[in-house]
Amino acid sequence: MEQAVQKHIRCRQGDVAEYVLIPGDPARAGRIAQRLEDAHLVASNREYAVYTGRYEGMLISVCSTGIGGPSTAIAMEELVRVGAKTFIRVGSSGARRDGINIGEPVIINAAVRAGGTARAYLPDIYPAVASLDVVNAMVDAARQMALPVHVGVSLSRDAFYRQDQHLNGMLRDVQAVAVSEMECDTVFVVGAALNVRTGAVVGTDSNIYLAVQPTQAEKEALYMQSEERTIAIALKACALLNNA
Repeated sequence: MEQAVQKHIRCRQGDVAEYVLIPGDPARAGRIAQRLEDAHLVASNREYAVYTGRYEGMLISVCSTGIGGPSTAIAMEELVRVGAKTFIRVGSSGARRDGINIGEPVIINAAVRAGGTARAYLPDIYPAVASLDVVNAMVDAARQMALPVHVGVSLSRDAFYRQDQHLNGMLRDVQAVAVSEMECDTVFVVGAALNVRTGAVVGTDSNIYLAVQPTQAEKEALYMQSEERTIAIALKACALLNNA
């Protein structure tokens, strides 16, 4: 019997590869697909645009997830059902640590669980950590391509326009987090609950602690430079993991 199409991503078994890059932005998914050979659009529904192609001979898929934990968890659940086994989030973030400039890529090895979706999978006492082999593969990929990169923890939260100033101050005082974004805690915890590998690499599009803030146009230009590098790191890491 033919497998039913998944409700939200509109894919079935055989449509996606075991390795999947999961950007939030559908437009970014399209830009990642342009880096693949023989890439084709598998499905497009709501915030989910799914492509499959080849990189260094291996199959890789790309699926946008939209913004935040709920839509990310839906994508991961349905992708796992049709065969995905390794996920790398390729996203954007705001820098939250001294020494990280706007436009620089950051490999995320763990996340502060300030969002809500992951609680439906595992209790708050469970840490949101990336898979070590995926993190190491991204570090190796960046080194092989001579790309400068930071490694650190993300503050993952739900309410973009609401800041917990007490938490922000405490984390900044000890330089505890590298960036802030909205999905990594979900990616890592959902991955653990579904027994799949996860990782994340993000470009920085802002830094709320800069004394002089660039214009929005300047921030976007700097981010696009980092996006090229995050895509390259994620793709090369997939190849290293596959070869291993």
